Amino acid sequence: MNFTNLDNILWAAGFLGHVALLVIMFAKGRAREFPVFTSLLAYQVLETAILFLIWRYGSAHAYFLGYWILSPGDYAFQIALIFEIARHVLRPTGTWVRDARTSFLLWAALGTVVAAALSLALAPPGIKGFNLWSARLTVFTSLLTCEVFLAMSAAANRLGLLWRSHVMALGEGLTVWASIALLSNIVHFALGWKHHFVLFDHIEMLVYLGALVFWMVAFWRPERRRSALSDEMQKYLIALHRRGEYDLAE
Repeated sequence: MNFTNLDNILWAAGFLGHVALLVIMFAKGRAREFPVFTSLLAYQVLETAILFLIWRYGSAHAYFLGYWILSPGDYAFQIALIFEIARHVLRPTGTWVRDARTSFLLWAALGTVVAAALSLALAPPGIKGFNLWSARLTVFTSLLTCEVFLAMSAAANRLGLLWRSHVMALGEGLTVWASIALLSNIVHFALGWKHHFVLFDHIEMLVYLGALVFWMVAFWRPERRRSALSDEMQKYLIALHRRGEYDLAE
């Protein structure tokens, strides 16, 4: 477990960034609105602390086990976060818009299949075992994030649903970081897993730290007053409400 000074700095910066953002989420009352994102931040703070203690006082084998035991939680939270963003965007009145939900679930299912197929097809030479599955999971979650975010954006725009500033900032930061992670892994596969691995790993981490700063600023600021729904969306919701009243009357 040989870490350079830059590795240690990036590690410490990530830990402090997660703590600072977690404090902002609670201090500004955003934790209740974004429970998955808040839980992800708390998990990453705990994960970093545990891995640091293992690195400081344990063995290389213990660190290896700790890393692989904790990593699945990261991937699960990332996938759950995509659906938390969709819930905010596609439920403007607290209830799923039927057309938006159908479109989103269809594209999400298709995106999952495509991401899984492409990830499983990757088999670069010189990498196997846990490292191979880690690379595949990173590609899968990155692809899924980008695909589902685009599908959700398309559904929201088609139906005239409006984005709020906090959920937009969350989606934008997540998508930019996922895109860089995907590109980094593609380059790894193309050039060889060990070729410039540290360089691309540092670039990916720096982009993530940028996303953390972006989220800190976004969630610290008050959300702009929400604009009115589009005329098309207002007519849709009125018709939906009347249909509900009619069904109840019968």
